[in-house]
Amino acid sequence: MKPIPSVTAIVGVMCLQASYAQESSYFVFQQPDYQRDCKEVLNACSSTHNTSGVYLIKPDGYPEPFEVFCDNDLDTGGWTVREFWIGNEKIAFLTNQKQYQLRIEFQNAAGEAYYVTYDNFRISDEWGQFSIASLGTYEGTAESQIEWCPTNQIFSNETCERRCDDPDTCISSTSRTELEKCVCVGDYMIQGEDCIPQNQCSCFVTEKGGVLTDGEIYVNSDCTSRSVCSNNQLIVEESYHCSDDATCDVRDGIRRCYCIDGYEGDGVNCTREVVPKDCQELYVDGSSDGVYTIYPDGWPSGIQVYCEMESNVGGWIVSTMQQHSSKFAHICS
Repeated sequence: MKPIPSVTAIVGVMCLQASYAQESSYFVFQQPDYQRDCKEVLNACSSTHNTSGVYLIKPDGYPEPFEVFCDNDLDTGGWTVREFWIGNEKIAFLTNQKQYQLRIEFQNAAGEAYYVTYDNFRISDEWGQFSIASLGTYEGTAESQIEWCPTNQIFSNETCERRCDDPDTCISSTSRTELEKCVCVGDYMIQGEDCIPQNQCSCFVTEKGGVLTDGEIYVNSDCTSRSVCSNNQLIVEESYHCSDDATCDVRDGIRRCYCIDGYEGDGVNCTREVVPKDCQELYVDGSSDGVYTIYPDGWPSGIQVYCEMESNVGGWIVSTMQQHSSKFAHICS
C-alpha cells in the first residue's frame, strides 16, 4: 500500500528503523516530526537508510508513532506491508490522509504469481466499522484467477438476503446450492438480477424507512397520504384524508382513518349509522327499560341514558341520570 505518484508528500526528518528506535525510545519521542507513511520514509532517507525493514511512522491525527514494515524493493518502493499487522485503526488513519494504492500478491496452486492493484484504497474509521470506503480502479494480472462478484455484492455464506418484492422474507445461505456465492448485504436488496440499495426498490417508502410487500398499505403519520404496493409498483394517494366524522389513529398496529362512534365507513367517507337518537325510537322498536346509548342529532358521539318504557306511553329519558344540560339540549331539540 503506497500513495499514488501524483500526491505530493510532506517529508519529515526521522529516518530511524525500529531496531534503532528501541535502543533510544526517549530520543525518538523527542523528535518533532515523523514520516506519515513508507513513501515519505523512502523519499526522506538516504539510500543507506531506506532499505526494506521496520520503520516508525506517524499518520496525520494519530497520537503517537508506530512501527510498520516498509518494502522499498518492490516496484519503486514505499509500500506499507500489511502482513506486518498494525490494526484497523492505524490503517484507517494511514489511508485517510492521502490517496493510496493497494496491491495484493498471491500464487495459484501451480505456484504461478499474480497481483492486483487498486488506485484509491481507503477504509472507514471505527464509526464505520473499518469497512472499505473506496477501492478505485483495478489493474493486474489475475483476471483469469479471480471470481468477481457483481456490484454491491460480496462472496459469503452467512448473509441473509432480501428481495425488493418480498422484503420480509430472509433468503438464507442454507437455501443455496453452493456453499458460498455472491450475495447482497446490509441495506441492499435484490431486484431482478441486480443488488440495489433498498431506497431504490420500487416500493420503498421514505417515511416508513422500508419497503412494502405486494398488497401492503402504508398511511403516513397524519393520515394525509396513503401508499400501496401493487405488482411491485408504488402507488401514492396524496388525496387520502380523513372525513370530518373520522380520526387518524393506530388500531391493532394499523394506522388509518377510523370513523367515530355512531358512524360507519372507511374513514375517508363516513355515514351516520342507523342508531336511536332518543328513547322514543327505542320504545317504538319494542325495547324495555334499561341503559342505552343514543345519538342525538348534532352530538359528536353516543350518550348513555336510562330509558323508561312503561310510564304513560313510554320512551322517557330518566333525568336522575344527571346528564349535562348541553346534551339534553341536543336530545330535546
